[in-house]
Amino acid sequence: MEDLFSSKSRIEYLLKQEKEFGKDTLALKNYLKPIITFAKVYNDASLLIAYDNMLANGMAEAYDAINDRSTGLYLSAIEKAKRNRDKELEFWTKANYGFYLYNFRVLTEAFQVFLEIRNILPVVSLNKLPNPDISLRNMGYFFGTLGDNSASLEYLNLARQYANPKSEVMGSILDALGVTYLNMADTTTAFRFFKETEALSKLNGDNIRLGKALGNQALIYRGRGDLEMAAALLLEDIVYSEQHGSEQNTMYAYTLLAHVYLDQGKLTEAENAINRAAIYASSKVYLKKSEKEITEIRLELAVRRHDEKNELLARRRLIQLNDSLQLWNSDEKLQKLKWLAEQESYIHKIELGNERLDKELFKKRAYSIVVVLLLALSISLFVLFKRKLKVRTVLYERRVLSLQMEKYLSDQKLMEANNNLSSFTIYLKEKNEYIANLKAEIVKVEQTSFSSIENERGQLQALLESHLMTEDKWILFKEAFLKEYPLFYNDLLRKFPELTESNLRFIFLGKLGLKNTEISNILGITEDAVKKAKQRLRKKIGEERYLVLSSDIRPNF
Repeated sequence: MEDLFSSKSRIEYLLKQEKEFGKDTLALKNYLKPIITFAKVYNDASLLIAYDNMLANGMAEAYDAINDRSTGLYLSAIEKAKRNRDKELEFWTKANYGFYLYNFRVLTEAFQVFLEIRNILPVVSLNKLPNPDISLRNMGYFFGTLGDNSASLEYLNLARQYANPKSEVMGSILDALGVTYLNMADTTTAFRFFKETEALSKLNGDNIRLGKALGNQALIYRGRGDLEMAAALLLEDIVYSEQHGSEQNTMYAYTLLAHVYLDQGKLTEAENAINRAAIYASSKVYLKKSEKEITEIRLELAVRRHDEKNELLARRRLIQLNDSLQLWNSDEKLQKLKWLAEQESYIHKIELGNERLDKELFKKRAYSIVVVLLLALSISLFVLFKRKLKVRTVLYERRVLSLQMEKYLSDQKLMEANNNLSSFTIYLKEKNEYIANLKAEIVKVEQTSFSSIENERGQLQALLESHLMTEDKWILFKEAFLKEYPLFYNDLLRKFPELTESNLRFIFLGKLGLKNTEISNILGITEDAVKKAKQRLRKKIGEERYLVLSSDIRPNF
């Protein structure tokens, strides 16, 4: 039976909660901080590895470049996975690190990382890997960039087996398969994949991927000589890409459109298109190769117009870019990396062959002890019992996680909202619902086979206590209350100077209209205790003054 509460499922759940914060790295850190608490609650070191990866991803997005913070976090996560001897997490983290390097065109370093994960792939259980479709797809991307089309197809088709058929990830895989077949000059198969990508992207509302699929189809139409259709598709691609802020794809589309206009002899349109592409290319350090292609188009424009001045400028710029690309991301470097990859692959195949031979020898020796191993069948009943216990534990922990996530999301909403009484009122109402549901859940658990697990772990009871109003929450609530009711508070202190902080809690919550049951839930006491506290207050200030206080708060306080 599948483990519904594995490290894999926890990490995948957290990854679904990822949000974009742009350049606000402080908001990113605060949003991810609860993961550290979850790691302690579940004693699960894999969540700390996930935290490092998610923070590294967010930092890379904020800086939009290779940066020491992201690099350090990725390397830290890799080391943690190695210390835990977790091959699946080591593979996953290295795949993330490799794609980060590849995304910012640091290909030589990315090459080493992707070679490592390719070599450990045979010993990794993909079913235990968080989001294997994404890691395998990124491997396909990288080896496709090297021009290793067979490796690209291998990893993309493997990714396809693990991807949800209707997901946006599947759309990216289909698109990449189309690009690979296009690189292999199989335009018929490539076009089929691009059309599948187009249909799935429309279904998902994934307009960025839709734009890319249309732009890729334009490549095929251009190759067939249908320049009008190619231009129309690229203009549509540009609309989608610009609307949804896909700067890199917008640049590629404008560059290809300039090529099409040159093919048509539309020099003014080609110049306008390439000028738009240049705006995007100049904004990113890692797009130098794109700037080279843009400059080549400008050179061709100048030659066709017999514009000697701009021709000279373009040629000078190309010399500068070629020198720069020798250290950056030249075609020659890609070719060398491809040769190295082929050599490494050959060596790896020999090593795998030797490993298989060793395994065969081991099997022959192992047959001699098979009879002894058959005795292990006597423990089958015990294993069955343990499995049932594990299933109960998994179901129990899954329910606890669901309730903890509800609490986290509720607390997160309060953190993200302004510190006002309206936010706190909604928060307290939600808390009462959660607490009531949780108490009912505890009662239900006590009457089932899960009771022994709860008695041992006490996670539901601990979660119930975590919902109570802490001293920190009370201070925040009090500040929000005083902002809303400053006159009420000053009048209260003037009329009843003997009121304690404990008295104020009952009075403030009562002022919001909370009933005794709700107050008892929030403060973690019984309803009788709330009633007795009010009786003591009545006795403390006297019946007449208590009636005045009640009328100031609300009837029937």
